[in-house]
Amino acid sequence: MSSMDADPTEGHLRRAELLADLGHFDEAVAELDPQLTAEPDDGVALALLAAIQLAAGRPEPALAAAQRAVAATPGAAAPQVTEAEALIQLRRFKEAAAVAERILDAGPEDPFAQLHGAAILGEARNGQRALDAAWQAVALAPQDAKAHLVLSGIAGRLELKEIAERARDEALRLDPAIASAEGQGQLGRYAVPPPQARDLRPTPATAIGWLALYAGAFTVPVAMLAAVLHQVHPGTSRVVAVLLGLVGLGLVALFATRLPGSPREMLRGDRASTVAGCATVAGPLSVIVYGAIGSPWAVAAALAATAVAAIAVVSRMKF
Repeated sequence: MSSMDADPTEGHLRRAELLADLGHFDEAVAELDPQLTAEPDDGVALALLAAIQLAAGRPEPALAAAQRAVAATPGAAAPQVTEAEALIQLRRFKEAAAVAERILDAGPEDPFAQLHGAAILGEARNGQRALDAAWQAVALAPQDAKAHLVLSGIAGRLELKEIAERARDEALRLDPAIASAEGQGQLGRYAVPPPQARDLRPTPATAIGWLALYAGAFTVPVAMLAAVLHQVHPGTSRVVAVLLGLVGLGLVALFATRLPGSPREMLRGDRASTVAGCATVAGPLSVIVYGAIGSPWAVAAALAATAVAAIAVVSRMKF
């Protein structure tokens, strides 16, 4: 085909991709302007625009372009992946999880859909569904190192250490450079460090365990003190309970801010972590409730909540 017969649209797309690869994101976006001005509903150009904006670290315009691309090409998985990635960067995890579910449901036999759907769901709301999708991606593309990488990341977040390590080893066998996040694009966050480094990094479940331990060490003595004072001077007992309960909540909040990951990430990993985290907060709250209403049952509830948190942590460590 001569240069006179070449499709100008293809030229715009290729130049935009090249500019984006070179890191010239604004110029890449500008390269797409003529095509999108002429054809505002060009799904391919919109999908590329969304990907460029996302790579440039601009999730809001990336989301807008991706949603337009999805509307223009409803069956295409790539713009939906970009849409979900933008939602994750905007910390709109519930919406990102819904998009990931849509991707997975639409392409049960599509390795691309299962791989990226699993990765997104693992980031937005990790759990059994994400793990199953990662296994499906591996089954559909057993020679794809990225599929094993995603499986390793999801399994690691679920504290399935043996599965995570085996998947990581297989990813490294297939592609020795995969341990580096550089060049892995949207899947780079699942690049797994070597075992000696990974062992030094607390997991969300481990972090919840330490938080429950510290909170329990504070809540139990406070609850016992409130119970003893209640027999001698109920009014003083209630005042002390409110003050120390507030201190306990403040300490829980302080420790939580210093743990790895956000509270959302720590609580959504598995049921035991969720129970432990909620029970940890319920302990000092129950002490405050005792101070407010004066019922000894609230003190018992504080002790019970601490016990529940401990049982949840121990069960997670064993299983």
